[in-house]
This record gives sequence, C-alpha cells and structure tokens, in this order.
Amino acid sequence: MLDLLEADRAFVAENEAQILDLEAQITARQRWIDLLRDAQRAAKQRLSSYKYPVLTLPNEILGEIFMHFLPPYPDPPPLVGNLSPICLTHVCRRWRDVACKMPSLWRAIELHPSVHRLSNLGETLSLIAKWSARSGHSPLSIRMECRRQFDPISIFTSLIPHRARWEHLNLNFGSGSYIQTLDIDRPMPLLRSLTLTVWDAVGTPLPLLEVPLLRTVVINDQGSPSLVLPWSQLTSLTLRRTHPGACLSILREASQLLECRLHLWSQRTPLGGGAVVLPRLESLVFERDSEVCREFFESLVTPALRRLELPEAFLRPHDVETLKAYISKSGCTLQSLRVTALASLIQQILYRMAFRSIPTITFCE
Repeated sequence: MLDLLEADRAFVAENEAQILDLEAQITARQRWIDLLRDAQRAAKQRLSSYKYPVLTLPNEILGEIFMHFLPPYPDPPPLVGNLSPICLTHVCRRWRDVACKMPSLWRAIELHPSVHRLSNLGETLSLIAKWSARSGHSPLSIRMECRRQFDPISIFTSLIPHRARWEHLNLNFGSGSYIQTLDIDRPMPLLRSLTLTVWDAVGTPLPLLEVPLLRTVVINDQGSPSLVLPWSQLTSLTLRRTHPGACLSILREASQLLECRLHLWSQRTPLGGGAVVLPRLESLVFERDSEVCREFFESLVTPALRRLELPEAFLRPHDVETLKAYISKSGCTLQSLRVTALASLIQQILYRMAFRSIPTITFCE
C-alpha cells in the first residue's frame, strides 16, 4: 500500500516538474516571439515610411525625365505601345497625374496604322481626342500617313479644330485628292514646317498663303502642284524627285533660301529661262542619286554659298574647271565641299590641289 502511494507521489511530482519546465520554456519562447514581433513591426514601419528615390523627386524633375523618354520634338512618339507616353500613365497614380498634366508630352501626334495596330476607327479617334485634350494650348506636330485601311478624312477632320495650333505638319498621301477635302487652305498662324508627299496629284492647287511663320518645306514632285505655297518666305527647302524645270521655277521665287536640298528627276527638255540668283543661300545639296543635269547646276548663282555637296557627274567632263567656273561666277567663298559618287583617288587629289582655299573637302564613293 505504501509502495503504491509513493509511486503516485513520484508520478505527480514528475509531471508537475515537467509542467513547470514546459511553462518555463513557453515563457522563454514567448519572450523570443515578442522580440520577433517587435522586430517585425519595426520592419513594417520602416517599409511603410520608405519612399522609392524616384518617388521623392519633385514633379518638375520627374517631368524632365519624362521628356527624355520621348523623341526630340517635333518628331512624334508612337500613339500607343511601350514607347508611347501612355505607357508612363500605367506605372502609378502619381506618374499618371504628372504625365496627364504635361501638355509637352502630347503635342506630337503620329497617325500610322501599321505602327499603331489600332483595331478600329473609333479607337483611333478616341485616342486623338485624348492626346489633343492633354496637349492643352501647346503648338502641335502632326505626322500622318494614309493607307487603304486608314480613313484619312475622318481622322484629319478630328484635328482640324486645332488648326490654329499646328506648328509642324508631315503628310504622306497616296492621292492628291485627299488634299482637296482636308480643308488645309485655311489660316495656320503657327505653322513653321510642312512636309508633303503625294504620289498622284489631281485637282486644282490649293493656296496655302495664310502661314506667316512657314519657313521650311519638304515636298515631292506631285506635292508641289497640289499646293500654292509662299515660296518667297521660305528659308529651307527640300525638293524630292522633281523635274529640273519645275525646280528652277520654284527657286526663282524662293529668294530668301538659306539651305536647299534637291533630288532632280527625269529631265528630257532644255531648261532655258536664264540664271537663277539665290542671294542668301548658304547650303546647297544635290542628292547622290539625282538625275545628272549640268545645265541646271550652271544656271544657279549663289554668292553667299558656304557648303556644297553634289555628285561628281554634275561636273563632268572637266570636273575641276567646271567647279572653278561656278565658284568664280557666283563669287562665293566655300567652306565645305563634298563630292559624292567619286571613286578615283587621283581625282580626289586633283580636287584638293585645285581648291586649297576650301577648309573642308570630303568625298564619298
């Protein structure tokens, strides 16, 4: 009987001791858990108070970074996609607020269906309206290429209410008939540059005369008959695939030109009409695949010319003498001469010896 009692006491004592030991372990571990929870709360507090460095930037600095995300104005970014400013509005609420309130992000608009892959006309018009609204009162740069799947009339009509803000206009149309329906012969007080490519000129030329700031024009052979332009106020002119006779007719009116780039095309008849004097022209470039027309080159008189680039074929058969005669006739002081399509090393040496007074002479095969 005593043995059983001793056994019970030993059992109770052993379990009480185990309970006390477990309580001690629990207490120790609880202190450790409390420490871990304190560390967790501190980490959460540090994280909640932390701001990514880019989010600490003032809006002005953030806006400057956004501007470097885009091509230099007036070149437009894509209307949609990873390189569109719309992409910036998807990062966070603050970026969206800053981007949507920056008219300079939305002032250059490109309308090109193969690039944008827009699903329908309604989506395109909705995006144009959104960009136009976000651009505020900023001058606009518009680049538009028309294809069969594009509706140029509807799209361009959506931009006409903003005509007074057009600063740079780049249009590529398959048919000149679009020009007749786009209502672009109205005043455009801010227009500074116009690029027009037309592959099929039709209809009566539209006068584009109320453009007091227009100084730069790039146009092809079918584009120039589609518009009546104020040639006399231009300072920069590029004529693409244009007949020499048509070029001379335009240059006779463009007396204020400072720079001119020409791509002559398909001359079949004598030019006539006498010399064309361009008193302020400083840079004259004939593209290397221009149709060779020495009569055209020799009809120009450019007393202020500083830079000349032309294919060697324009000077044949007496290359050096022909160029000497041109410089003498014009009375110009060239600072830069570039002769293209010239493979002969001997000819290059002859040019350098004959024109030692020209600081920069380069050649291109």
